[in-house]
Amino acid sequence: MNDAYTLLGLHPGVAQKDIKRAFRRLAMQWHPDRNPDPAALEHFKALRAAYERLLASAESGPAAETGTDAPQDTHPAGGDASPGADRRQDLSLTIEEAWLGCEKPVKIAREAECATCGGSGEEALAHTQLCKDCHGSGRVRVGGNLERCKVCAGRGYRTQRTCTDCEGSGRTQAWRTLAVKVPPGLLGGDELRIAGAGEPSPHPDGASGDLRLRVLIAAHDLYRLEGRDLRVSRPVGALRMLAGGDIEVPVPGGSVRLHVEAGKAAPRELRVDGAGFPAGRGQPAGALIVELRPVAPEACDKHQRQVLEELDAELSRKAKRHYPELAEWETNWLPSRQPGRT
Repeated sequence: MNDAYTLLGLHPGVAQKDIKRAFRRLAMQWHPDRNPDPAALEHFKALRAAYERLLASAESGPAAETGTDAPQDTHPAGGDASPGADRRQDLSLTIEEAWLGCEKPVKIAREAECATCGGSGEEALAHTQLCKDCHGSGRVRVGGNLERCKVCAGRGYRTQRTCTDCEGSGRTQAWRTLAVKVPPGLLGGDELRIAGAGEPSPHPDGASGDLRLRVLIAAHDLYRLEGRDLRVSRPVGALRMLAGGDIEVPVPGGSVRLHVEAGKAAPRELRVDGAGFPAGRGQPAGALIVELRPVAPEACDKHQRQVLEELDAELSRKAKRHYPELAEWETNWLPSRQPGRT
């Protein structure tokens, strides 16, 4: 029993509320979710065993019978203890990752004992230094009296200094990495909840909070999202747009073949409903919208130019049908095309 009191830093005969208060303070320090020390788990178990032993003893003693020093805790250390706070972070995904689903490493910051000073807040100096506060005298003037220097404990010199890594707090920020499975179909603004990956509960038996990840979709060089509609801008040969035919269009994770109807060699859109960004829970996917941009041929050789000239001559014979804008302009402005003029 004395060992239990010693472990919790208590004196025999303290009230239940003091036992609980001491345990919670130590549990916050030694909980394995907060303390990365390999020995933290075993020490936490020992603290909990001591706590339960002292609490059982206190409940069967006079205090329990008379109600004196009865605990007023509204959050007992049982299973109904309040959970830890939720942790909120952003999760950045590419369009490919959001479309296909993925596994992403997520770094979570947590407080840990400073490895440099062992949690004391001070580190040893390589060489003894004269105390700057008392100038080596070990005494400082307070009001009209000389008192012992608290900085050097009256020695006049210092062998330790405030830890430079934790700035005297004894705690530093450590990181752990979670492998988070991201289901396909999450959009920007959606939230992914990881149960139990939030802040530890302040109570020994309380559950940890949740990690809530807000999804951000990174800008892409090719794709644009409009809700669940996926837009792709694709150059297409002008002759292909005139003649029609199949083209290949990239989508995250692969490509699809689409048919372009014969028509004008002018910018137009090709829309395929249900081929866009996926949706979960039986909801329909968005549309795939392909922006077709006509591209004229370049760097033609002699044979290709001859073929193009023959094609142009063939089309020019019926210019009003094949080149209506050109035919109208020439009729309006070229004397040779105007009736009665040469």
